[in-house]
Amino acid sequence: MFVDAHNHLDFFESKEKLDKALGIIRNEEILTLGCSMDCKSYEFTKKLAVKNKNIIPCFGIHPSKAHENYKKLDKFHEYIKESRIIGEIGLDYVWVKEKEKYPYMKKVFIYFLEQARRYNKITNIHTKGAEGEIYNYIKKYKLKTPIIHWYSGDKDTLRKLLEYGCYFTISVDIEYSKLSKEIVQFLPLDKILTETDGPTSLQWVNGRYGYPSVIKDIVKEIAKIKKVKEGEVEKSILNNFKSLI
Repeated sequence: MFVDAHNHLDFFESKEKLDKALGIIRNEEILTLGCSMDCKSYEFTKKLAVKNKNIIPCFGIHPSKAHENYKKLDKFHEYIKESRIIGEIGLDYVWVKEKEKYPYMKKVFIYFLEQARRYNKITNIHTKGAEGEIYNYIKKYKLKTPIIHWYSGDKDTLRKLLEYGCYFTISVDIEYSKLSKEIVQFLPLDKILTETDGPTSLQWVNGRYGYPSVIKDIVKEIAKIKKVKEGEVEKSILNNFKSLI
């Protein structure tokens, strides 16, 4: 059984493509965290999970959506209580260029950190350009074993996050990114998870549409880097995931 610890199922833009993805998740036994961008995407993923036991819907507000949602925080409480994992949440100073949005981003992120601490929830965190700041927040709020999504920051902060106890998703750039390969080499296998980040992330990397089965290619590449058998990587990642949930 494989693990996709960060997917966006609402990114499959046609029924045909979504049905194909759901079939792969079901038939190839891929445990999938369906992360949300906002309330709409969470509700979408919740409906999919009713008919597919391998999908775990996760509620969060993506940093790029914070400016649209910072006035709605009082409406999120029930979603947070029912969601097994909170995500995608975080900060982004790389892809979100408009600095006037940063205060809203921080306000929404802090709200979710407070709620994650209150309900002892695992978080799935976006860290682009804010790695050190997020490490400080994780320590401040004493978060339960966060999942760091597609880390691409400095090695010193990576080490601190690892020492805290974070898990790290390895994504679809693993065959192409020198930094991602170095991160896999550095991390112990018992702190690694795998992710696809929806179908469009692989398109961004190499032009191919990313169906959930791509997770097997990521496992294969991790096995090469770690110089272990693919089955050992698959088993370790599944055990890591089960220890979280």
